[in-house]
Amino acid sequence: MAKSARRPQRIFSVVMWVLSIIFAGFLIGLGSTVIRDLPKVDREITVEQFIDQDALSAASLAERSAEKNLIPLRRNLEDATQARNAAVNDYVAARDSFDNWLATRTATQSDTQNPEVIRRTRNVEALRDKQRDALRAVEDAKAAQTEARRALSDARSARSDLTAEARPLYRKALRGQEFRVFLMRLALTLPLLLIAAWIVAKKRGSPYWPLYRGFILFALFAFFVELVPYLPSYGGYVRYAVGILIVVAAGHFIIRGMRQYMARKQAEEARSEGERRQSIEYETALKKLAAKSCPGCDRAIIEKEGEKVDFCVHCGIRLRENCKSCGHHNISFHRFCPTCGTTSESAPGRDADPQAPIGPAAVL
Repeated sequence: MAKSARRPQRIFSVVMWVLSIIFAGFLIGLGSTVIRDLPKVDREITVEQFIDQDALSAASLAERSAEKNLIPLRRNLEDATQARNAAVNDYVAARDSFDNWLATRTATQSDTQNPEVIRRTRNVEALRDKQRDALRAVEDAKAAQTEARRALSDARSARSDLTAEARPLYRKALRGQEFRVFLMRLALTLPLLLIAAWIVAKKRGSPYWPLYRGFILFALFAFFVELVPYLPSYGGYVRYAVGILIVVAAGHFIIRGMRQYMARKQAEEARSEGERRQSIEYETALKKLAAKSCPGCDRAIIEKEGEKVDFCVHCGIRLRENCKSCGHHNISFHRFCPTCGTTSESAPGRDADPQAPIGPAAVL
């Protein structure tokens, strides 16, 4: 029965949570737009800004000149290689032809062919000299290309050295810019977080709590999404410090709340049974009875085997009683007898209108 009676309140609570999330979503969108449209703290920092520009220009010019000189040298090497291959092939073919012809002459032993031997020998030697010249041209082209590559490597090394010298200054300037961005984001998000903390401390019972709750969700998003990812490299100290403060604050409020709860329960148990009964909210009593816990002390109801218990063994509050009109054994917290409909005199809040709506603060 308690479950069905509280269904409208649960639906209302869910609707209020949806309202809080939608409100937080619009606030997050507005905050992200504001942060995105903020002017840049500084111009974009590059390592080239901290390099000696004259030296950088000279190194860049030398690098481009070396790259430009390397292109024709590659082509010269390709041409010399092709010429060498052609000279080698010509020499090999001429030498094979001469060897074949010489073998034929030896077989015939003809003296008239001696001048031909001299001519062919000179041709082979000329091709061999041409081959040597082609090989020398290839070696010269390789040497020139190696020299150009060394010049290019030296120019690149000089530029790398300039970059390495400027990198410490670049990192220092980058850390300074990150710190300025962090301070700007902190200036935007910290007030939101402080306002959210004040709302949690002062406005939890407000009928406008769903809207306040949406603002709290927005403040948490702004802190953990818009600020924490942009912490500087040394921001781990900030992160751990904030974590420690949150844990200490949460522990403080939890311990204080538990002590207040225990003190309140002790004070309630010191009062008379009737006073304690009237201080218990009707819906709260039904919910705790459904969970088999005492509405007066929150302890588990100890039942006898096969029998229903009329009193709590821990605090002595009445749990069940007989209806004075029909004698039916009912739960004492029910406002009306389920058998005859007679009003129960011991039910909590019996003077209140059972059909009166419950306010948002009671539901949320």
